Amino acid sequence: MPVSQHSSVAKEGMPLLIAVIVGALVLQMLYGSITWPAWLVVVVVGWLLRDPQRATPASPLGIVAPVDGKIIAVDICKDPYLSSESLKISIRMPLTGTFTLRSVTEGNIIQHWMGETIPHGTGHAHAVWLQTDEEDDVVLALSPGHFFGRIACYLSTGDRVGQGRRCGYIPLGAQLDIYLPVDSPARVKVGDKVFGGESLIAQFVHRTPISD
Repeated sequence: MPVSQHSSVAKEGMPLLIAVIVGALVLQMLYGSITWPAWLVVVVVGWLLRDPQRATPASPLGIVAPVDGKIIAVDICKDPYLSSESLKISIRMPLTGTFTLRSVTEGNIIQHWMGETIPHGTGHAHAVWLQTDEEDDVVLALSPGHFFGRIACYLSTGDRVGQGRRCGYIPLGAQLDIYLPVDSPARVKVGDKVFGGESLIAQFVHRTPISD
């Protein structure tokens, strides 16, 4: 039987967790049993850095949430990256995690936007254009939280990515805007809670051509 290599703690948080554990051990050697608050900190940090496995639903046309969070907007608007009408679904991540970023669908990475290439006024720090084999375009735009500005994205232009695959890390209350084909029916509404890689938020529409 193959052994799973998945860790229950996000790899990005391992250095911090190890440092906290070492600090707790040092305090325990110096002060004994009165250092229980330090071990409580270890437990809290480990919980914040959790990275649970997720079961991606078997839905070929389904679009899954990229992160855990709450739906704060479902709108028809202009995609500022591809200059086309789109369905935009916005998700606000909680301060209490989890902070893992996952791919919303299967496809190829076409382009990245960062820094000065980000359209003015969007508030985004990083955006990724993903295209499915059926040429459905999806743009995932990320805005960092107020408490921690660093976003880790492990996708490169030309990469092939699977639906629900772990592809980044965005700690502490970031916001994500997902721009989808305008005819994609939303499966969520404002206020819904979603789980990254698991909750369906929308669905692609592929119409079968009528034969003669």
